[in-house]
Amino acid sequence: MGLLGLTCAAMCRDAGAAGITAVDLSQERLKEATGFGADQMFLMNENTESQLNETRNKWPRKGYDIVFDMSGSPDALELGMEVLAIGGIAIWIGTVFRARKIAIDAEKVVRGLITIKGLHNYNYEDFIYALDFMTRSWKNYGFQNVVEKTFLLSEVNEAFEYALREKPLRVGVEL
Repeated sequence: MGLLGLTCAAMCRDAGAAGITAVDLSQERLKEATGFGADQMFLMNENTESQLNETRNKWPRKGYDIVFDMSGSPDALELGMEVLAIGGIAIWIGTVFRARKIAIDAEKVVRGLITIKGLHNYNYEDFIYALDFMTRSWKNYGFQNVVEKTFLLSEVNEAFEYALREKPLRVGVEL
């Protein structure tokens, strides 16, 4: 639940999603996800798939309609594929670096009518949509807390050191 994941949760909530589930390795990031529209949080570990399956089996469609991945983690990508409902869509955004190959059950893709979409960068319409969303909704979600600490331009090296050490969502640099 980095900034892309949090923004995605907020945009899904804004678009009328009935439920939003967040999964992350960090308990701190999951706590932040509630301020961005997530209503269920799961810590990514060896039990996550069974916990998600337990939850999804209570729903009429027995799975998630859409799974977004912003991490690029092969484990997260595989987990997302496992919990999709029939006709579900996996949208992969964070897979922009080399990682191990993932295992996909081709029969599940075919019988489950699963769609996999990749998204890299954006087009003009996406930019306009995002700008409109941020302009109209930034106060409704936790965006005001995204920049954890601000540095002067003369302190830019300290800003990078802080970001690497503390791993905040973002640091700010004043010009």
